[in-house]
Amino acid sequence: MHEELVEDKLKTHDKRLNNHADRLDKLEQSDAKKEVQITNLIKSIDTLIMILKIFITMFGGSIVGFFFYAIQNHLFK
Repeated sequence: MHEELVEDKLKTHDKRLNNHADRLDKLEQSDAKKEVQITNLIKSIDTLIMILKIFITMFGGSIVGFFFYAIQNHLFK
């Protein structure tokens, strides 16, 4: 009787360990996918930041150009 109980407990624990191992494998695969997605997101954000810097520079240059134009044509009196 005692041996049967021990065998049953061993089988139960073995099933639990296998279940946990499978779950850990799934989590590792999910983690790898998320890491790739985050890397791609960082690249996209870096590109957007570069484009924003270009537009801000162009906007600032156009404002400076407008002031030179306004001063040359005596728009400010």
